[in-house]
Amino acid sequence: MTSSVSPASAAQRDGAPAPPAGSRKLSTVSRMYDIRGDGELDEAELAMRHMDTSGRGYLTNEKVYQLMQDHVQTQRKLFQFKKIIIGLAVLVVILALSNLGTSFAAAILSKDTVTKTEETIDGEEFGADLIDKKTREKVGTQTASDSIEVNRATSLCVEDDSELNCVTDSYLSVPENVVKSMFYKCLTGRTVNVERSFSNGHVKSTNICSSSTNVEFNEFDRSTLETYGHSIHFDPMDGNYKVSGDYLLQKEQEVCDVDEDCLVNLACYKNQTAIVGCQDICRRKRWAPHRVNACVVACDHSTCMQEATDE
Repeated sequence: MTSSVSPASAAQRDGAPAPPAGSRKLSTVSRMYDIRGDGELDEAELAMRHMDTSGRGYLTNEKVYQLMQDHVQTQRKLFQFKKIIIGLAVLVVILALSNLGTSFAAAILSKDTVTKTEETIDGEEFGADLIDKKTREKVGTQTASDSIEVNRATSLCVEDDSELNCVTDSYLSVPENVVKSMFYKCLTGRTVNVERSFSNGHVKSTNICSSSTNVEFNEFDRSTLETYGHSIHFDPMDGNYKVSGDYLLQKEQEVCDVDEDCLVNLACYKNQTAIVGCQDICRRKRWAPHRVNACVVACDHSTCMQEATDE
């Protein structure tokens, strides 16, 4: 047998005031849920009334049990939410402490190290390293590879055996200060790449310096890099340096601008058959129509090909 206490009866025993005049009358069952006795049901009282689907005027133990289950589930979710908040707060503190530690380490390192630059014979500075003030040793740092850009230049006068030979000569050129900095990086075991841009927008990057590169650097005469079994020469010319060596030349079927870009026995000219085939492939890119025009233009370039021989 289920026992319960009527909310309205409890309110009368406690001497609750009578409902105010002019208020809307509550039904007999609803009055039993008017705990405050003010003739109106507040949100909590109204919720209890709605749970009484049988119109008994009181809630059964099953209804009360359901309420308690909902309450327990809400408390569990609230507890989980609190744990998440605490975890996030701890993470923020850890990140703040790590940033603070990094700042202290940088400050200490700046006190213990100094930047050292090298000088050429004419007093020009190039290169820079971190040096420990106490041991005077170089502090190791990890950096990405460096790149230098070479461009094709044309000179009307070429120095040959101390004589000025005025002929047209197309060659790859690098500014003098860039060459000095490059050789310093090669001598200290850094990775250096040479980048060459062609007229069709193609950029070729070639590695010329690594930890195994042999460097022969003379500031006034020919300077040479020995890398991967190939030699790359740097000769002073017109205030810059002329760069030469088969390692930097283009192979057969590779893009070129002039004959000097290609290896020996190769000539630079347009292969119309290859260009048309390349452009046909570009026009099939229906999934990227905005790239078709650029692709078609990029196909129209010269390549290094075998020189035609007359039979």
